[in-house]
Amino acid sequence: MATFSLSGPTIFLISGQSFDQLILTLGLIVLAVVFGLTAFIFIRIFLNWLQAKLEKSNLFFRRSFKRTTDNSTANISKAENVFLEPVFVESDGNLAAGIFGEKSDIAKAFDQEITCEDSAAVADLYKPIALWHGRLILPLNEERQPYGTVFFEVINAPKKYQNFIGKTAFLKWSTNREVQFFVHAVSQDINFTKQAIDSKKSGNIHPDRLNGWRNVGPLETLAGSRLEDSVTVMLRRPVIAIHYSSSDRRELTIDREPVQIIGSLCALVSILQRKEPDSDKFIVRHFNKTSQQFDGAAEIIRIPQVQPDKNGVARSTNHPIEQSPLNPDGWYIYGERDEDSMFVVQAIEPRKIAQLIPDETHFGLQKSIAYLNSKNWENTPAQKGQAKRVLLMPNDATENASISPWQEGDVGIVIHSFGGIGGKKGEKPALGIVTGHFALGVAKVVRDRFTSELRFDIEYKQVYAHNPDGIVAGSSKWQSYMGDLQRGWLGDRPVCDIICKLDCVCCDYDFDGITLSPLTELNQQLDIMMARYRSGDGTGASLVTPATSCVQDSSQAIYATIKKITSEIESNPQIQNWLKTHPTDAQTQRFHQLVALGESLEKVLMPLGIVRPDWRKNSRLAGIDSELKKSFFAGIANLIKAAISYRTMLPRRTQDEIAKILLKQGAFLWIIRTNQVGGFDPDIEPIAPTGF
Repeated sequence: MATFSLSGPTIFLISGQSFDQLILTLGLIVLAVVFGLTAFIFIRIFLNWLQAKLEKSNLFFRRSFKRTTDNSTANISKAENVFLEPVFVESDGNLAAGIFGEKSDIAKAFDQEITCEDSAAVADLYKPIALWHGRLILPLNEERQPYGTVFFEVINAPKKYQNFIGKTAFLKWSTNREVQFFVHAVSQDINFTKQAIDSKKSGNIHPDRLNGWRNVGPLETLAGSRLEDSVTVMLRRPVIAIHYSSSDRRELTIDREPVQIIGSLCALVSILQRKEPDSDKFIVRHFNKTSQQFDGAAEIIRIPQVQPDKNGVARSTNHPIEQSPLNPDGWYIYGERDEDSMFVVQAIEPRKIAQLIPDETHFGLQKSIAYLNSKNWENTPAQKGQAKRVLLMPNDATENASISPWQEGDVGIVIHSFGGIGGKKGEKPALGIVTGHFALGVAKVVRDRFTSELRFDIEYKQVYAHNPDGIVAGSSKWQSYMGDLQRGWLGDRPVCDIICKLDCVCCDYDFDGITLSPLTELNQQLDIMMARYRSGDGTGASLVTPATSCVQDSSQAIYATIKKITSEIESNPQIQNWLKTHPTDAQTQRFHQLVALGESLEKVLMPLGIVRPDWRKNSRLAGIDSELKKSFFAGIANLIKAAISYRTMLPRRTQDEIAKILLKQGAFLWIIRTNQVGGFDPDIEPIAPTGF
């Protein structure tokens, strides 16, 4: 593989004490540059914020003037784009008919008596979420097993291992060399620092039960991230299951970190109506696989109203979820049955956003980039309650092209970001900057079990700081991270998921038996980052500041992947010889495309041509501060590190930059945008994240 080139002179920085000595040597020059850059950024931010406020005030004045001078609704033109909340308005008439039309099946449901089946009659309409599914249980300190083994309460298992269900097994790591390298690389002694203790006092949840433990492994940090044993996961196959009948001991051995999920059963339904006013019971109708309509059995389920957070904002609301514009397409509901055998929803997923049918398609590189720049987050507050799927094709295909770019088994990289919460109970972002959040993930095209149609199965790789909600850094299915009624972001934030399909990244390479997988390497780097975040690298605290965040550490994983693949290829004569002797092979062309992609990504990750010391040595993470003593120069050092990789400071900026590079490399992008989807809370509105 060709060496990645960087334009301009190369500057080398070193970490630790010599880095501080460099700062002291540069003295006033460095301070002048840093504070000058900082002042420029904040002045620019303030001017943008002030301009936006003035424009919003002028727009509000113009609208108010028009409404007071004429009471006729006929004078409200379409061009004004006035947000009248047409979907969720209160009405004295038939509300469902007003929203969905007189011919809607949902509207008709109000006019007829609905016969609901009992739980036994509809049991076959529910499917287990995963083959191996269970709850992680942290052993007591005196019960600990070697290599960070934890207990696993088995909720579901394959048919061959039905005797595991309801039992508690030992969940342990494979003795495979690569697996053990990962386990030892992220195992840490955990001793809370003052920063962790102060963060606890402010309401954040930290791994209290692990404080003072030695050599804590990644399964233990996953099981012990919350104050109670409430982390439920699915195990990736292969799973080696052993039952020692003599001692009744059960063991499960894995080689990849479990994936967080919520609930044990799943169904596909459309919500007909609330059973009674102010009740959390709803009448739903199941999807009929034969008719491909929601004319299957009717059932009564519960969609609980979750409690609001300290700001008075609930992550989700069930009022009036039956009137959502996404309801006709149905919801995947995830949950459990209660003591009365009634299904209780714990998470929801709109069927529409998982389908492979775009609402809009834009052809050509310039049109695609223009959409990212100006249309993707346009009029976000006005899109409240809605979702949209957009396909960006960098080639100049004809606009009547009907062939789907996705096929069963395809894998794409997910680039995730979310925005802010506005409205009466919204957040108060500093200086009007809505930072949001950034994450990577993987989306696979699978065959849906309920409809037989193709759909996305999305798994996030969350490099997530300690927080008051109990969101745990690690791999999470969409329904757990986004759809969870108590912790998910579907109902209270605007979200953008960009799924990229680019063969040079998503396909493996085979050089006469030597296999390289960029996607596998990226997953491994992210697994390391996520495990380190859970323990705070032994400090007990992973925190976010304006200069250090999840977006920078996720970007570090991308950088580490590029350098690892580059190093392996450059140091292997057999691979170099294969490339020389197969210059026209399709794999060689893919490889050259990967090289070009790596060079382009490096320019985004390191725009000044300087490699951050912590990235080069992979010794520290931006969101984890292991220094016990603070100093003025340490603060300056952190600012300089952030400035070196300034394009990765804001999630939206990083998402856009990476997406544009992928477009220029020939990848097509699939965008999923949701805006506070589900029920309707009149006291909040979706706010787009800030991006410069």
